[in-house]
Amino acid sequence: MSRRSIVPGEIEGFLSGCPFCTAYRIGIPDVGTRFRLISGFRTGAVGTVVDWPNTIERLENEFMAQMDEEPDHIQTRINIKGTLIEKLPSRPVPKWAPPLSMNDASKLDKAILYFCQESFQRNKWETNWPAFNEIIKVIWYHRLPIERNELWLVLQAHGVPRQLKKRIMEFYEQGSNLVVYCTAKKFRKKKKIQPLTT
Repeated sequence: MSRRSIVPGEIEGFLSGCPFCTAYRIGIPDVGTRFRLISGFRTGAVGTVVDWPNTIERLENEFMAQMDEEPDHIQTRINIKGTLIEKLPSRPVPKWAPPLSMNDASKLDKAILYFCQESFQRNKWETNWPAFNEIIKVIWYHRLPIERNELWLVLQAHGVPRQLKKRIMEFYEQGSNLVVYCTAKKFRKKKKIQPLTT
């Protein structure tokens, strides 16, 4: 089974019901397990874990799957380091989940974990503002339809200290306005959708 060291933000996200932080802790699922992909271009695809063929050398961090959308004679190798999966049945969608598609939310989650990891050093929190810029970049680049209060709920669910809400939200507004000014483009957001839909 693949092992992953706990990074700041990941355990808090797991305890808050984050499907992505949960996926980091799954490891290789047992044969017969039903799952769906929750990141990447095939987000939403459902499959079943099958036996690894004797004719193919087994690779670390990979399992073989029969995807529902594919013929029975075609199996797919899934690498859990590059693709996040969710065991079925799915857990309830957390109340703090943003109004984003599953794929877009996975990109935001990755940026938030990076921010948490860079800010929590030597067992204490010291906000790393350059790392927070990655969150602003992801929201802008992917046109994520998320408001500041919705963003804060996701940050809080991943362990960002509550007393930093005012300062972080101010920085988010300033950073977003700076991007608009520098690009001379309005922030054209995607439409909001039901949280974590595929």
